[in-house]
Amino acid sequence: MAETIFWIAALACAVGEIAILRSIIAQRRAQNVGPAHSGSPLSEVLWGILPAIALAVLLGATWRRIEARANHMQMHHGSHQMTTVSASRFAH
Repeated sequence: MAETIFWIAALACAVGEIAILRSIIAQRRAQNVGPAHSGSPLSEVLWGILPAIALAVLLGATWRRIEARANHMQMHHGSHQMTTVSASRFAH
């Protein structure tokens, strides 16, 4: 279940970041036609890309934590099953 929620959230974040970057590009094109320029193109692109990079790092760390938890749960349940099997052998 955690993986499904993660991938839905990651997809939503990717769609949002793409929309932000498209908005920056569209705004730049519209400003090139008009007389007013707000900021440097580099700063606008950086403010669009830096959050995407930070989000990618956060999503990567979250995915590693989900995988670590899944591996821990498999090891924990696996050792519990082995203990139960071993105990049942001695009980008979």
